[in-house]
Amino acid sequence: MIHKNTLFLIFSCTCILLSYSAKAQLMAVETKDSLNGKPRITARLIGRLKLNGITDIKGNLAGNSSFLIHKNDVNGKDIPSFSMDMRQSQLRFVNTTQFSNGKELKSMLEGDFDGPNNTSQFRLRHAWIQYDHWMIGQNWSTFGDSSLWPASLLDWDGPTGMVLSRRIQVRYTGAFKKDTGASYEIALEYMEPRRAYDYTLSPDHGIDYAPSRVPDVTGGIRYAFKNGGFMKLAGLYRNIGYNSQNIAAGETTSDFHSRSGGGVTAITSVFFRKNSGLVNNLQAQWSLGKGIASYFLAVGGSGLDGFANSLNNGQLELLPVHAGFISYQRFFTKKFNAMVITSYNHFYDGAGTQAGWDKMTNYQFTLNVSYNFLDYLMVAVEPQFGYKELEYTDNSTQGANAVRINFGMLFNF
Repeated sequence: MIHKNTLFLIFSCTCILLSYSAKAQLMAVETKDSLNGKPRITARLIGRLKLNGITDIKGNLAGNSSFLIHKNDVNGKDIPSFSMDMRQSQLRFVNTTQFSNGKELKSMLEGDFDGPNNTSQFRLRHAWIQYDHWMIGQNWSTFGDSSLWPASLLDWDGPTGMVLSRRIQVRYTGAFKKDTGASYEIALEYMEPRRAYDYTLSPDHGIDYAPSRVPDVTGGIRYAFKNGGFMKLAGLYRNIGYNSQNIAAGETTSDFHSRSGGGVTAITSVFFRKNSGLVNNLQAQWSLGKGIASYFLAVGGSGLDGFANSLNNGQLELLPVHAGFISYQRFFTKKFNAMVITSYNHFYDGAGTQAGWDKMTNYQFTLNVSYNFLDYLMVAVEPQFGYKELEYTDNSTQGANAVRINFGMLFNF
């Protein structure tokens, strides 16, 4: 059960937010001269304050501010905890420049304070420029979609089965025919180095990082509905390089090797408009691939792209996975809405991992209830439930639940 002091603190924070009624500010600068009926240069500095409160009731999520169910302790060790932070508060600088040919140059620089190991270090989130069909910089990967995001979600790593990842990239976007809503995207993408192996390595076999020799190649076909929703089918090809050394065989040098992987993802977002003007939203995504774990926002960086196969002289094996989520957001009034999310991922063919499991399945269910006191001030509570299950080569299984309650606020200025 939740401790009485925790309930009192949640209630007190809500009361403080209710009492705050200062007008939100949006700082903008526009040049006096104009082109195409618009200011020649427009620049805006946008800020967002985010209070993130967490009460862990069951499970052991290793002190993570996100609900990383794949890190839950399957041995059943529960570590209840309470924490609050402001690390996901953001600063965003947006610029738009008009040209005499009628086109625009857009740019964005955005950062937050969600540093490594749950620290409040400043972190670069987005940095890109866009002109006509071209976009260059760090932005959401083409393998996912920037429009795909369960709205009002407090857990900003999102569902465990959602593909959404920030990548440094060069992207070209074109239309098949004007005003049809059909378009295509092609991109070369790169992520800052991450090691691609399992949780533990055999002392007799080792895999180490090697510089990438080719970028990831992504592409997608997208159809936008007139009501604002869309459908998208995207594909990914990647080549993961690594250095391998067989200590048991007496090797003293590391040899470069590589493994090719990739996958597909299908996405849809549909809006349902009522006569009252309220808009509900249904989103869904399903993905299948091998060596694509780093493209899942909630799983990336966990070493699940591949593993050092102890049954094959420590060679890198890429883990196959299929995953997905469905979310539905319903507005009861203009200020009050609720959302449900169900999500999963399933990694398999892991025989030979040093962790010992052959299959890993993670399930997640989220309920979000939000209230917009003002256009720029939202408070929400978000219960989350998860289950992690491991299946071993002897067909035995082991699993554990996790239960968390998030609460927080978003204030835009």
